[in-house]
Amino acid sequence: HAAHQLNSTHQGILYQLGVAEVLTKRTDEGLRHLRRALLIDATFRLDTDAFEAVRAQPAFQALLKLQQELQQPVVQSSVFLTVKDRTLHAEGIAHDPSTGDFFIGSIRQRKVVRIASNGAVSDLIPAETGGMAAVFGLQYDADHKWVWACSSPIDEMQHNDSTVRSGVYALAASTGKIERTYRLPLAAPQAIFGDLILDKRGNALVSDSRNNIIYRTSGDKPELQQFFSSPDFVNIQGLAYSPDERFLFIADYVKGIFRLEIRTMTATLIATEPEVSLKGTDGLYFYQQSLIAIQNGVSPFRVTRYRLNKTLDTIVSYEVLDRAHPDFGEPTLGVIARGNLYYIANSQWNGYDANHQPK
Repeated sequence: HAAHQLNSTHQGILYQLGVAEVLTKRTDEGLRHLRRALLIDATFRLDTDAFEAVRAQPAFQALLKLQQELQQPVVQSSVFLTVKDRTLHAEGIAHDPSTGDFFIGSIRQRKVVRIASNGAVSDLIPAETGGMAAVFGLQYDADHKWVWACSSPIDEMQHNDSTVRSGVYALAASTGKIERTYRLPLAAPQAIFGDLILDKRGNALVSDSRNNIIYRTSGDKPELQQFFSSPDFVNIQGLAYSPDERFLFIADYVKGIFRLEIRTMTATLIATEPEVSLKGTDGLYFYQQSLIAIQNGVSPFRVTRYRLNKTLDTIVSYEVLDRAHPDFGEPTLGVIARGNLYYIANSQWNGYDANHQPK
């Protein structure tokens, strides 16, 4: 109970608490906590002796049925393209609707590659240009014809050293020329920029998952400005605006999804009417009154469409788009283009040894 009070969303704590409550004949509470644990990780064992006394009860049988459903593969997507580079380690993706080109950022190689509409792959920008570190989120800017990239130093990137700094880059989509570079103030702590989005004025918001701060660019000013932070954040990832930019949706890898009302700068957790877990969301996208979440902090991995109410503060229904897809490695970030969701399905985070070198 003490651990649960400290961290009420940790799946391991929820599972162990549920086991303890079942063993001490607090069955209703135990099954409730076990259900919450399974919604995050459907692989927890329910075939142990700890559940012998309740195994025949309808509520426990319902739990077993839920576990089977959560592990069932759902495949609604197919392979669109494959980049045949085993050390690229793709993370983010963007799309240029005018040319049909896609752009993919590389964690390991510290660059952005272009996939032309004919399938040809080439470097948009050479590795490590302009001090670029591991590339996470990407966005295409149709007004300027730029590809925006957020970049941070991590152990998995090649040629890592202590002088590399996090940054946001605006790259010419046609040539790869660095049009703008944004850095943190020198006094700011080192960041890990996980994702970025653009507003209607052409400025970028970028999430720092290490310090739980959202930064903002401002025109051609080279220094990033703090936009929003909250003591309620634990590990922020994907960002998504509502179409009118009245709300900013913020994925917290541990807690779920926050909705920030821009007018009041007030952040609250999204409520859920159906019994679901929003934990482990990496990529986050707003589409037709829905949030599409790429969840790689759950087991099995899944991509889910969560439909919102009119006030955009409560999830009222959901649809699993992909779950336990046979092509999954670790799904990360995506882009909505041409009415479809394109996303990185097998990012290579599990492709490193204990020294952060490729296996």
